[in-house]
Amino acid sequence: MFYFYPVPDKIAWKAVNPRFDYLCIMLILLDARPLQFAGPDNERTRLIITVATSLAREQGVKWRWLVDQGWRPGSLPGMIEEEVLVRRALPGRAGWRLWYDWQIPRVAKKLRPDWLMLTGGIAAAALPVPQCIWMPVRSDPRTKKTVPLYAGRLGATLRRGDSFLCFSDRDRIGLAGRGRLSEDKFGLVRPMPSLSARPLSTVEREAIKQTYTQGREFFFADASAADEEEIVYLLKAFSLFKKRQLSNLQLVMAGEPSAAVKERLDTYKYRQDVHWHSASVVRDGRLPAAAYAVLILFEDDAAGSQLADAWQTGVPVLVVGGTRVAELAGDAALAAAADDPASLSAHLMMIYKDEVLRGRLIEKGVSRLPEFAPGPTITRLWTMLNSPNTKL
Repeated sequence: MFYFYPVPDKIAWKAVNPRFDYLCIMLILLDARPLQFAGPDNERTRLIITVATSLAREQGVKWRWLVDQGWRPGSLPGMIEEEVLVRRALPGRAGWRLWYDWQIPRVAKKLRPDWLMLTGGIAAAALPVPQCIWMPVRSDPRTKKTVPLYAGRLGATLRRGDSFLCFSDRDRIGLAGRGRLSEDKFGLVRPMPSLSARPLSTVEREAIKQTYTQGREFFFADASAADEEEIVYLLKAFSLFKKRQLSNLQLVMAGEPSAAVKERLDTYKYRQDVHWHSASVVRDGRLPAAAYAVLILFEDDAAGSQLADAWQTGVPVLVVGGTRVAELAGDAALAAAADDPASLSAHLMMIYKDEVLRGRLIEKGVSRLPEFAPGPTITRLWTMLNSPNTKL
């Protein structure tokens, strides 16, 4: 049963669950259907679930996770089965419209939570419940490809939302201007390192190099989301690096090369120095942690946890200038010019030849790690949820 009491500036719903012996100070209905589609390994999924479970543990927040019939116990680790609400959803664009316009409002009106939290960057229909919305990693509708409804509903989302969470200052400022809203409504969140990311001992690093590169140092790049043109860009840069340095340094890439890339590799002069492995090696974390440097060249639409992972493991990073990851990294990473193999090659040589520079990049990355811990995001969100300016 739910009780509510008037308190200054807002109405706080109080929920007493007979299965527990504590009083819930806030009830939040969270739309977890986008998390189902993204999967448990997705950066945003991990971050949102971590934040939610931390608020439950530290602040007594009670959650209800709204999912569709495709949900299975354990499919999204961290969610408590007793807190999951399963509702039917239709496939396709029409199904998503009904989900936001009918199914979520129906559940919210019945449950009467303190907050409705949307994780797909799309607001639900207008409700007498404040809405907190996690925006996409790239909030510019011109770059949003995964949810067809996003661009068409961005205006309504900005009108209906009470608080927004963005992954970059650029998006935070841009969305506030687009909706003519106060920037105070837009919180900035950072990705977090994977739980598996940790520094390796010398023995561990040597063992991994023996397994994957016959004991040689290597650059590591996750190419699982790269297209042929992007991979050719890296291979040309690596070729220039090998010609100029005459070193035994190797290139390890994660992912499955396409038929076109395999054909190019057959005639690539340094094909014996290029090693492909499945994308699972990135999730394992030990292979990139043993690298001489991590090359984040194809992750502009990612939240940035690969960057945090590299810093957490004490490995320097090289990115492409002008990307969202470069914005996150700042001066804690080298930035090569986009679409310029010569620029990338020059930066590879810099990080290979200059041990002082390499050590400085590692130090700067480690010093930035506190910004990427879940704590600041949790604190920022909790402050937003308790803002006296929130309209009900």
